Amino acid sequence: MPKVVKPIINYTGKDFETIKKELTSYAQKYYPETFRDFNEASFGSLMLDMVAYVGDIISFYTDYQANESYLDTALEFSNVLKMSKQMGYKYRPNASSFGEASFFITIPAIGNTTSPDYDYAPILRRGSTFSTVSNQLFTLVEDVVFENTNDVIQVASTNPDGTAPTRFALKAKGTVISGELNTTSFDIDLYEKFLKLEIDDENITEIVSVFDSQGNNYYEVDYLSQDVIYVPVLNTSDSKQYAKNIYKPISVPRRFTTEHTLTGLSMQFGFGTEDNEEKVLDPTTMALDIFGNEHITEKSFDPTILTKTTKLGIVPSNTVLTVVYRRNTSLSVNAPVDSLNNIVDANFSFKPNISLDQVDLERTTESLQLTNEEVISGDNSFITAEELKLRAQGAYATQNRAVTKDDYVSLCYNMPANFGQIKKAMITRDQTSFNGKNLNLYVISIDPGEKLTQTNIIIKQNLRNWINQYKMLGDTIDILDANIINLQIDFSVVSFANVNKFDVITECVDTLTDFFSDNYYDIGEPFKITDIYKLLNNVPSVVDTKLVTVTQRSGAGYSNYNITYDDLISSDGRYLIAPQDAVFEIKFPSLDINGEVI
Repeated sequence: MPKVVKPIINYTGKDFETIKKELTSYAQKYYPETFRDFNEASFGSLMLDMVAYVGDIISFYTDYQANESYLDTALEFSNVLKMSKQMGYKYRPNASSFGEASFFITIPAIGNTTSPDYDYAPILRRGSTFSTVSNQLFTLVEDVVFENTNDVIQVASTNPDGTAPTRFALKAKGTVISGELNTTSFDIDLYEKFLKLEIDDENITEIVSVFDSQGNNYYEVDYLSQDVIYVPVLNTSDSKQYAKNIYKPISVPRRFTTEHTLTGLSMQFGFGTEDNEEKVLDPTTMALDIFGNEHITEKSFDPTILTKTTKLGIVPSNTVLTVVYRRNTSLSVNAPVDSLNNIVDANFSFKPNISLDQVDLERTTESLQLTNEEVISGDNSFITAEELKLRAQGAYATQNRAVTKDDYVSLCYNMPANFGQIKKAMITRDQTSFNGKNLNLYVISIDPGEKLTQTNIIIKQNLRNWINQYKMLGDTIDILDANIINLQIDFSVVSFANVNKFDVITECVDTLTDFFSDNYYDIGEPFKITDIYKLLNNVPSVVDTKLVTVTQRSGAGYSNYNITYDDLISSDGRYLIAPQDAVFEIKFPSLDINGEVI
């Protein structure tokens, strides 16, 4: 039996010239009797060119497809975006700029007294809109209560002889966000599994609210399997100045996810209905299941899963769905200082059941003025493919979970401000715990006077609910108050002979005051006495710093935490060692810093 010779094919040839050359060589070797004319003008050469052309095109798209299948080598933005979404990155092409606006209003005085009549102090409602000199729209995202202002109240006008004030000027601050609110509606007929709705607006930034014609609200979630969200509830307790809202979990059977595209935004629903989707899981139903049988099986109840179904939420049907969303009105969302000063639509409300003079009411509402004392900035630049790759890799690495010490501390700082703010946080492992998995989270906040204070119970409750979304299942966390150690600084310096000693002391105290007024120490961070020597020696009129003494300050207005000074000072006397649950503070720099010139 003759031996079959297998043709030798070169699989490395991918371009037109290489493929044609290999085809010519193949024909000459295996078909020498039937194919002899290799002239460029021959029909055989035409066929070789056509095959080489097709091979070149196929090779190009094969290489291109392989190149675009990996995040590191992909070039097209749409392909990078698809792979970024697979890694858990939420693409948001349009950013909003947040900032603080200052609002001014005048209210009448009480009769012939020198006190303002706070019955006329209105509430500027959220949703009010304002614009800059370049017609950039901004929306108020929180109610501004003029009665609770902490700013100085000034006399706005007096009677003709100038002996008594007639109106007072109030100042209050509120957070504004760039963009305007738009509304679109969808007529939805029959039930459709995994309904997907498209909003064609390339400037859309976020979905504000979604509701149907029956009054049911739909909530945005990260994933359709997530059936618990956290909503702010107005805090009416005495701690409302520290935390405006209370962080409350609720079950959301009506939910959807969003996905930003290059042309707009899509909304994805699940496939549940009113019949097969329970609104709220009643814990007593589990007990009924147990006692309804003659035997008992193991039952576990997860309080974070409040619905039993796996239908991924109720999909709207036979209704009109209304979507309110925010969109940017210009490419630039930044506002320079003092540029936000035009009122587009201001919505006021006053105390109910109080008889007020209509003329004074109109004067009050018409007196509204505003400005931004700081730059309102945001990033609305287009994300490049390279930047998108880096963001996707970062999102994949974090996995939206708190695992390390830095993860937990970062979560504390990232809690929304309307639930209360944590100024400093430190987490340590509780060495006395039975299983070694208990963590102690020490927190501290600041009061309206920008001084450290213990975190109130409402903020701690909000913080616990916030962390529970991200913490590891086996971790148990105790949120504790960090102890405050108030310090006093006494120093002695040598100055030049021709300099007034009182001016030297004033300059030294001002230098230290400026430093410690803006410097908040971390919990457990040491207090470096050497920094004081360095600051004083940098004062131009100081020749040398002879002595610096740092002691604990106590008494009225200071922390009552007591600790032995020998337990704080280091062996070389260069710094104070803070316990892991304590933080240093110079509470009143103008009083706690004293010095002399020798």
